Amino acid sequence: MKITTNLDGSLLKQALRATGAHSQREVIEAGLKNLLADVKRKRFIKDFDHFRLNLTLAALKRQRV
Repeated sequence: MKITTNLDGSLLKQALRATGAHSQREVIEAGLKNLLADVKRKRFIKDFDHFRLNLTLAALKRQRV
C-alpha cells in the first residue's frame, strides 16, 4: 500500500541508525510490527492478569521432577 505522510526527519534518521535498517520502509514496518506486538502483549497480560493456580510450593516442586 502506498501512503504519503509527514514524519519527523530526525526521528526517522535516529531509527535508521539505531536499527541498522537499510531503508525508511524497513524502519516503519519494524516500528508497526513492534507496536502491534506491544498492544497484543498488553492485552494478553490484561486478560490473564487474574489467572490463578491453586498450587502449593510443594506441589509445584513435585511437578518439576
